[in-house]
Amino acid sequence: MLLDMPIKSLLFRLGLFLVLAGGLLGCTSQEPGGPVLVMAGGSGPEEAHIQKQLAAFRRDHPDIRVVYQSTPSSASARHTLFVTWLSSRSTEVDVLNLDVIWIPEFAAAGWILPLDDFLTKANPDLADFLPAGLACSRYRNNIFALPWYVDAGLLYYRRDLYEALGLDPPRTLSDLAQITPLQKKFGLPYGFLFQGQSYEGLVCVVLEFLWGNGGEVFDDEGRLVIDSRQNREALTLLVDLIYREHVSPLAVTTFLEEDCRYAFQAGYAAAMRNWPYAYALMEQSGSQVKGKFAVLPPLHSRKARPVAVFGGGALGINAFSRYPDAAAKLVRFLLQPENLRNRALALGMLPPLKSLYTDPALTAKFPYLSRLREVFFTARPRPITPLYSFISDILRLHFSRALTRQETPEQALRRGQAEIAALLARYEPPGDAP
Repeated sequence: MLLDMPIKSLLFRLGLFLVLAGGLLGCTSQEPGGPVLVMAGGSGPEEAHIQKQLAAFRRDHPDIRVVYQSTPSSASARHTLFVTWLSSRSTEVDVLNLDVIWIPEFAAAGWILPLDDFLTKANPDLADFLPAGLACSRYRNNIFALPWYVDAGLLYYRRDLYEALGLDPPRTLSDLAQITPLQKKFGLPYGFLFQGQSYEGLVCVVLEFLWGNGGEVFDDEGRLVIDSRQNREALTLLVDLIYREHVSPLAVTTFLEEDCRYAFQAGYAAAMRNWPYAYALMEQSGSQVKGKFAVLPPLHSRKARPVAVFGGGALGINAFSRYPDAAAKLVRFLLQPENLRNRALALGMLPPLKSLYTDPALTAKFPYLSRLREVFFTARPRPITPLYSFISDILRLHFSRALTRQETPEQALRRGQAEIAALLARYEPPGDAP
């Protein structure tokens, strides 16, 4: 299992993140005039944009200074860093940009504050948040974070090529068979691309295939039902796309989001599963597919409806922060609708508020919002449990083994179910069934 990480690799990663954490210590001393907050989040374009918003916050709150700490872009690396900080009860970071799947884990550990006082004072319109965003933010009926931006899986396809052959857009899993004539006609090296490397992205892809075929991980009673007929059918179909249909290349088992985007954007593929961020990038000048592609809900079988995996980020407050009130002011500022709108326009990270999905500026830049609002409104969260990181490790290991033919789909699901059942039996607290 991935839980049995080689000790040298583990020590290397922990050493790296402790160095990163150590670099933070000199920036947070109390200065005359008010507290100094540290906000930890992403790097690159995200960091450049948040710095602009933090400058605006400082103008409104001159008594509070904010230092931004960029963290690794890899979600798993950032998770390790945050766990390192919080498990040592560090006070050196105040506001955290959390992946939505971490919130129950961090809440159960006592690492992030419940936001009851914040909600009372700020009085946000909780009904305006996307349902899945609020569901991910709750643990034992308390809200421990608030959604900042959202993701949901989408199907990108070459509209121009489908129209040239008079084909309907791909909507069902069986429609992937239409990609073969497209590849032959237009000389495309790739057909359908998805995130196939052994990481969280692969779990999201497979979950959309399972859900889109009527399958589940846990049923309505909270029982583990991974090893089911519907799931075997869906995982077999995904594997067959590589080895039987040759619609997806073997190289897809090494692909992350950006590998897929680069290939699709260069005009090498007919279809791709990816997140909304890719849309704006592929409409920039120089893109080989600018104006030539469109987006649809995730693929599904004819007996089920499309279901997108819900993802995104949320803002939480370190339970050990020395300045929780100041941190709450920063969270409140960043969640103002205008700031959420500007973030979406700048980064393609869609807002968590339903009311912004009819905003003229957003629908002009992302025309699919008006057509695909239901995809975001009905997207499903991954199992909400403090043990999700461990469940994901098990799932991605066996999903990856199925895609690389180290296990059959039947073996992957049967072994995955047995390992998760053992995990839950050993660690799941009473009443915390997903």
